[in-house]
Amino acid sequence: MDKNMLEFWGQAFLNAAHSQQQLEDMNKLIGQNIGSDNSFMNSFFKAFGWQNPEKMDTENTIEATLKLSNAYKEFIKAYLTMFDVVSKEEHLKLIKENETLKAKIEEQEKIIGSYKNLSSKDNLDQEQIVDNLTQIMKNQTQHFQKLMKQVNQHYEKGITAKKK
Repeated sequence: MDKNMLEFWGQAFLNAAHSQQQLEDMNKLIGQNIGSDNSFMNSFFKAFGWQNPEKMDTENTIEATLKLSNAYKEFIKAYLTMFDVVSKEEHLKLIKENETLKAKIEEQEKIIGSYKNLSSKDNLDQEQIVDNLTQIMKNQTQHFQKLMKQVNQHYEKGITAKKK
């Protein structure tokens, strides 16, 4: 295996381990009390302009929690976008759109199939019509030839009768 690839994967695993440790440390800090001794929560509250977290009322706490969760969601979305990962909402939207399009395609294929059947029946009917018309023309030609023979025989009898 290439030494550069080994170094790359080694660094990737080291970074993952450091990130895991940071995440565990952050969870410990968040789990601690909200008092003045929690440095992580104090920096969070300062970011939102609340210097005394003990004096926060329930409405401000809910607002801070919503802002934190929305910021976290946006960060995760941006992070996952770097790896071409789509959100669950986008995925479900695409699945629904795909199912709708499949149903529409199936419906249109049925319509096309029915038109093909109709056109093939029309072609058979047209062939039959042409065959019938050809037969009629043959019959008329034969009748016309018989008529012409009879007329010719009639004139020949008339001409031979006048000569006598």
